[in-house]
Amino acid sequence: MRVGFCILLLSSYGVASELTWPTPSGRPTSGSLSDFIQPTISGRTESGLFGMTRNDGSRFHEGIDIQPGWVDANNEPVDPISAVMPGQIAYIERAVRGPYGRYVVIEHPTAELPVYTLYAHLASIDGGIRVGANVVAGQVLGRMGHTSAGVEPISVDRSHLHFEIGLRLSDNFNRWYNQQPEFRGDPNIHGNYNGLNLAGFDPLPILLRSRSDFHMVVNNLPNALVVVARTSSIPDFVRRYPQLSYGTAKNAAGWRIDFTWHGLPRRWTALMAGDPTIPPSGWRIDRVYENYRDTLEQRKMLEPGRTIPGETLRRTMGVLLGT
Repeated sequence: MRVGFCILLLSSYGVASELTWPTPSGRPTSGSLSDFIQPTISGRTESGLFGMTRNDGSRFHEGIDIQPGWVDANNEPVDPISAVMPGQIAYIERAVRGPYGRYVVIEHPTAELPVYTLYAHLASIDGGIRVGANVVAGQVLGRMGHTSAGVEPISVDRSHLHFEIGLRLSDNFNRWYNQQPEFRGDPNIHGNYNGLNLAGFDPLPILLRSRSDFHMVVNNLPNALVVVARTSSIPDFVRRYPQLSYGTAKNAAGWRIDFTWHGLPRRWTALMAGDPTIPPSGWRIDRVYENYRDTLEQRKMLEPGRTIPGETLRRTMGVLLGT
């Protein structure tokens, strides 16, 4: 089946971030997704897209995979990978110690919402970039590759750029990580840029446009599940992304948190002391949007057939609240 795409013509955003395409092939304007998306070994184009696209819909993919435009005599990609927006280098992994392989994370503090972008599976990383350095849109970060220390190696014929856009859950991730029995003996080598601390959203419709307002993008994501939590301090996520919170944070005794189906805490509403919806301690699910139940269960936000938290939701709330 040929999978096509179109670029939506949206009304003027006002202030919006300009984006460039991260490979020299340039932004596609027509044709098929198969012209630039790299599928998994399944050969299905959809498997290179964001969402429950892996393993026949049972495994989540947090970004998109962009195929090479050029290869050398050994079939190795030669495409330089560049920053899509101006920002600051937040993390560089030059070794191959995890599923991302060699990767770079850039924070974009001047965007409408200070998102991160992530560039993974690189063959090499430019020796001139360093953590804390400012980069401009189009600045080369490294070269496309197929590096990964994941369970499934990436063969040279499936070389690609794994690209993400998203939000960071907590600056206190390492403390939470070290408290989890399941990670004993497995130190967190990536700090706050461990994939478990990163919550992405679909980057393709953003990249296909030359400008995007990230605050508007997140505001327009649909709700799938609502959690209500009791808190004794302002969550780190709210401090970093105040644009996503409503009400008076400093006086809040708890929060109503609206989640997307894939686990992005997209909206926080402050709840005052005495609000009857706040649980006596901890947090609870307040509402499930039934039209998303199947996907929530696939994503492990819910346990199958039950309205109780699944593994993904439990872990995300633990990171957000430091519990």
